[in-house]
Amino acid sequence: MEDTAPKRAPIIFDGMTLPPFKPLREDAEKRFREIRNLECRADDVILATYPKSGTHWIWEVVCMLIKGSTEYMKEVKEFLFLEAIPDLGAIESLRSPRPLNTHLPYRWMPKQHIENGGKIIHVIRNPKDVAVSMYYHYLTSGVFNKDFTFEKFLTNIFCGPACAMGSWYDYVREYERAAEQDQRGALFTVYYENMKKRPQEETKRLAKFLNIEASDKLIADIVEKCSFENMKVADKTIKDQSYMDKIIDVGEVARSSQPVMYRKGVIGDWKNHFTVALNEQFDKDFQEKMNNSNLHIQFE
Repeated sequence: MEDTAPKRAPIIFDGMTLPPFKPLREDAEKRFREIRNLECRADDVILATYPKSGTHWIWEVVCMLIKGSTEYMKEVKEFLFLEAIPDLGAIESLRSPRPLNTHLPYRWMPKQHIENGGKIIHVIRNPKDVAVSMYYHYLTSGVFNKDFTFEKFLTNIFCGPACAMGSWYDYVREYERAAEQDQRGALFTVYYENMKKRPQEETKRLAKFLNIEASDKLIADIVEKCSFENMKVADKTIKDQSYMDKIIDVGEVARSSQPVMYRKGVIGDWKNHFTVALNEQFDKDFQEKMNNSNLHIQFE
């Protein structure tokens, strides 16, 4: 029988399974503390998302709003991904405002940024679609053998003791508590599903949060340029993917094994993967763990 377990030993720190970026493989705790102690600027914007929650998409929208232009960033999102940058000192040379991004939970966010009321955009996607997207991300990157089933992934990894960046529930609840205690309106919550259903309205909300005056035409153009299909094409034709070679420690996985960043980008694909039994168990866990939450999670 073919072994269906993950092919390589994971990097685990603070109860979280981490991506194979070189700074994390070399010393995860050091990098986490460097981020926590990062010297920030007043106008820095940090996009904080749980993995597979639309990070590339919203980051591109934010970059276009900041520039006031619909020109794609030539750099990949990982160019300003705090966990992946080979030397964090390199961001000192970047012009302000800097659109940084991270998957870190709130407790590891830059302390100075929080104390100064720096802007944080937190994107939330329903966990069932997150689980499906993460499963295919791991599968296409070669972390799992092809026979590793979604059920095994959901049960043993996504709902297990050391999921990517920790439990989805812990992650979103930590940001929810931070938002409730935020007196300066510095933490802005975006729902993935709302961005899909009402992209122009949500992009306007983002612009307002960023104190950016954006015309209706610019908003409409950004929405069009950042549609799933256009982003997928841009990722292949415009983005400088060579940067990924500098930051990923591929280990035993062949460099040709690339995770799929743009698979479907839809709402409700979980229905094609959850059995009735899996869904019932997941719903039970969701109700227990989100019992006192005021977050409006949308599953379809």
